[in-house]
Amino acid sequence: MNSIKVRHVDFAKEEETPRNWLWGNYLTTNFVNSLHLIFPDGEKYFIRSVKNHEEFVKDPELKKRVKSFIAQEVIHGSEHKKFWNTLQKQGYDIDTFLKFYNESCYENLEVWMNNFRGTKHGLAVTVALEHLTASLAEYVFVNKKELEGTHENLRTMLLWHAAEEIEHKSVAFDVLKEVDPSYKTRMIGMIHAICTLSFFTLVGFFLFMKQEILDKGTKISLSEIWEFILQVTELVSSMAKEIAIFLKPDFHPDQVPNDHLAVYFFQKYKVEKEKLEVIQNVA
Repeated sequence: MNSIKVRHVDFAKEEETPRNWLWGNYLTTNFVNSLHLIFPDGEKYFIRSVKNHEEFVKDPELKKRVKSFIAQEVIHGSEHKKFWNTLQKQGYDIDTFLKFYNESCYENLEVWMNNFRGTKHGLAVTVALEHLTASLAEYVFVNKKELEGTHENLRTMLLWHAAEEIEHKSVAFDVLKEVDPSYKTRMIGMIHAICTLSFFTLVGFFLFMKQEILDKGTKISLSEIWEFILQVTELVSSMAKEIAIFLKPDFHPDQVPNDHLAVYFFQKYKVEKEKLEVIQNVA
């Protein structure tokens, strides 16, 4: 089990970030740009889901880990949200997607599921998404060689987020064990997580690409398309394997041996601000 440290960072840079910042490919870039829009409100969802069940946590050590988890997630959302300004300066309309995403995913679906299955469902979805993000984190470190070739404005920020996802990967899971350890609850949470993450990522991606091609007149080459197909195929294959691990009845996140990647990152990269600031834990 990793110790969880709250780090105060600031990845906002004034240098210009190119529109095709991820491997020089507009398709892969806009696929991840979609995640940049999803993450901040997704982090708030994680925080709400865990906070709703803090009263069930009796272990003092888990209580401390929960507080650190919440603080880390607040900072994650804040750092990704800073990039929204860059996207707007690049001429992208992000408000249309954000309005659709928040109304459908949180104002409607979250409320309906809480009424239908109770708030424990949101915690189960968070557990599933935490596994997916920790798995994605391992993927970018190992399969993508620390995002080699990514524009430096974003590379370190994405790796920092990935490292902290690995660091706190078991917190929500351990809270769910106190609330409802049933296999059924965990599986329903994973189904919900896969469906919503896939759907909203693709909607965001298509809205970005519509603007890229129709509004900006960007020409997408066949080689870019083929490269994107290969990247997505590799990603889906890798994530499918990680989902299969999650399906085991006795699964626990600490069984996944990737803790060393977070340790490695924070030894190699110095990301903390020298002057610490107080972070308000807001849901």
